[in-house]
Amino acid sequence: MKINVLLISKHSSNLAAIRGMIDDEDIAVIGQSSGGTDALERIDNLSPDIIIMTLGAGDNDVRSLTERIIFNRPRSHVILLAEYLDVDILQSALSVGAHNVIEFPKSSKDFCEYIKTVYNNESARIESLSGKQSLSWISKVITVYGAKGGIGKTTLAVNLAVKLAESRKKVALVDLDLQFGDANVFLDIVPVDTIFELAQELASPNIDLIRSYMSVHSSGVHVLCAPKSPEYAELITPEKIQSILSQLRTYYDYVIIDTSPSYNDVTITALEASSTILFLTGLDISILKNSKLSLNILRSLQQVNKVKIIVNRAVSIGSITLDDVQKLIDCPIWAKLPSDYKVAVTALNRGVPFVTGAPKSELSQAVSTVASMLLEGTEDVDTLSIKQRKKLGLMNNGRRQTNRR
Repeated sequence: MKINVLLISKHSSNLAAIRGMIDDEDIAVIGQSSGGTDALERIDNLSPDIIIMTLGAGDNDVRSLTERIIFNRPRSHVILLAEYLDVDILQSALSVGAHNVIEFPKSSKDFCEYIKTVYNNESARIESLSGKQSLSWISKVITVYGAKGGIGKTTLAVNLAVKLAESRKKVALVDLDLQFGDANVFLDIVPVDTIFELAQELASPNIDLIRSYMSVHSSGVHVLCAPKSPEYAELITPEKIQSILSQLRTYYDYVIIDTSPSYNDVTITALEASSTILFLTGLDISILKNSKLSLNILRSLQQVNKVKIIVNRAVSIGSITLDDVQKLIDCPIWAKLPSDYKVAVTALNRGVPFVTGAPKSELSQAVSTVASMLLEGTEDVDTLSIKQRKKLGLMNNGRRQTNRR
């Protein structure tokens, strides 16, 4: 969904400069105005998501218009731009209820990300007014891991992150497949900066620095992309990853980590920092062999208590059933995802996650249920509702149903 923006300024040069800074396919400038009655009429007719106005010292008309918008059009969020910020300008903005006030942007990327952040944060605040919201400190790190490439880790990580963001949670997606990570492709993002550039910072990263290296998806998910070239992976240390993840936990409700299938130092750092490990496996003997070996390593690392087994493409086309999987890997199955090659590949090729592009598909419904279970803090299959059991293929006693052959 595009963010519709209306520009308001007395000076045509400012309008042209602001328009030139907005270069993002998720943001559309739907009009501009010099202010006054014309601005009010355009706001009524266009119903913009974001209204960007310039503010200078003594701009009483801008403050008056801002106050009217905030009180009468709460779903149109105001951003005020100033050539410079001082105490007087900030106080004048705050006095009429405006709190998104920044200096004229220095780069198009930073400005567009700021617009997306304001839109997502303000929309979440307005949404919370429609129902009772409880305060909680979630801050969960969820690592998606599998013992073999091509098993669907990135597909699950991306769609899970987008689905959690739909619940008005602050979600970060970190691509730690440092050599061949492509989470950005699934989201149709062309990153300017990646985790490699962030890792080269000499200072210890704080959350503001980390966020400046992240890309913002239209769903509200903030993405820290993998390096642009495989050789950069060697220059990213586990210590740097640990520091980054620690900072992300202070700001985001959920940090979703996509990993490579290998047990390198960076992957182990992510697994140890996780509150939950979504471990993907499948219904072929090669994947199950590697899964069993990987689970043994997790036991030796004392991380197996965090593991939730998810069987991907859980359609039995051979002799292996879900009961066989559970016996072979000696670990209970937490969830299963159906096989739907067409939905998954179409979503990838379009760069649109299937939970938004094909929300009614069986695959989307299964991922949505996994997201709901994580949101509810479901730790064991025995605590699932009957509805959740049916969606995930559970028997009433918590055991998995086998697929009929």
